Amino acid sequence: MTENQRLKIVRKFLSKTQVEFASSIGLTQAGYSDIERGKNNVSGKIKILLKREHNVNITWLESGEGEMFTQVDEIHSQSDHTVISNLKLEIDRLQKEINHLSTEKMQYLETIKNLEAELSRK
Repeated sequence: MTENQRLKIVRKFLSKTQVEFASSIGLTQAGYSDIERGKNNVSGKIKILLKREHNVNITWLESGEGEMFTQVDEIHSQSDHTVISNLKLEIDRLQKEINHLSTEKMQYLETIKNLEAELSRK
């Protein structure tokens, strides 16, 4: 079985028409049809889009080995790791901002105290 034939299996599994599936990966129906018929090969760019848009396992597409789709758990764990990393960075940024604002607050309070003391002397 060829990549082109496996691509057709993916499309049918997802219950998409050629127009819908082609559109999801940035192709025209005619261009996509040429790939399914074996007239054109599945390019690297198309493989990247298939993985990104439909979680297609590229190893399976190329060789038929493994599962048709990337495991959802893998995607979520990668996404979760990214989210956690981003949250940690945001927490660090906010902590620095809080520290900066606390320092500014202390400076303003000191300035007000000095102004009040000066006014009371006059």
